[in-house]
Amino acid sequence: MIDRFLFRISRILALIAGIGLVLMMVQTTVDVVADNFFGRPINGNLEVISVYHMVLVVFLPLAMVEWKHENIQVDVFFLMMPKPLQRFVLVVGYLVCAVFFAILTRQTFIDAVAAWRKEELMMAAIYLVIWPAKFILPVGFGAIALVSLRHAFHALRDPVESFQPQPANETQI
Repeated sequence: MIDRFLFRISRILALIAGIGLVLMMVQTTVDVVADNFFGRPINGNLEVISVYHMVLVVFLPLAMVEWKHENIQVDVFFLMMPKPLQRFVLVVGYLVCAVFFAILTRQTFIDAVAAWRKEELMMAAIYLVIWPAKFILPVGFGAIALVSLRHAFHALRDPVESFQPQPANETQI
């Protein structure tokens, strides 16, 4: 049940990131057309894309990437270890990652609340309210922390081979 919940949350966050990517492409296309055909680009286009769209695209899919074991792995020595040691390394590694992402979740949440309280703005081509985008980071980091904890639990009981990247249709729950 927890696995299904975490998988759905990961998929929803990845879907939102995909929507952000599409919006970024549409906004960029509209800006190019408006600039080239009408001589009036969208004011603050680069800032909006940088502050909102890029943050969505980078941080929200972290949990799904971790769920599928598609993060960068250097496993030269890992593959030479005996299976019990591989299991131990996996569990410790996932726990370290979970703690690291939990710390990032806490700190980015504190930073987002502070930005919200002072109604943080960015002054560029336009004034841009940036505090809402800061709440995306703790969501992404919190989700990957939970998925890392899930992986640590599964590393204790599942075969070591199940932690290799899987084709998309095999990671469905």
